[in-house]
Amino acid sequence: MTFFFGYSIVWSVGVFVILGLMQFAEYTKLDELESYFSENAKVQNNKRFWGRSQRIDRFYRMLLINEILSDPKRYVKAGLVTEAELASVPLALKRWALWPYYLLMIWGIALVVWSVWRRWCDIPI
Repeated sequence: MTFFFGYSIVWSVGVFVILGLMQFAEYTKLDELESYFSENAKVQNNKRFWGRSQRIDRFYRMLLINEILSDPKRYVKAGLVTEAELASVPLALKRWALWPYYLLMIWGIALVVWSVWRRWCDIPI
């Protein structure tokens, strides 16, 4: 087994692991996260617009919370969220919200590496 084949297997399995983590966070942690932003107009409007319980709705609701938690200074400066709301979210819950999406970004970089490697080494599929 070549190194490229092993990398391909790990890369392919990784997408299912990441999607599983994202779904777990969306279905078990999203409601708890939104409860910490119950007085926030931006989060509540987003929740009303994406109110159904379908996968895409939960994804976009989680995406807004992810944006708020990953770059809090920008949202505090814009007046969309307060420091007290951000401080009330437990660290473990922040990690559950952010890490699946960070892993997705790492997986995207691994996809670029895989594509470049395959083309430069002229590896047939």
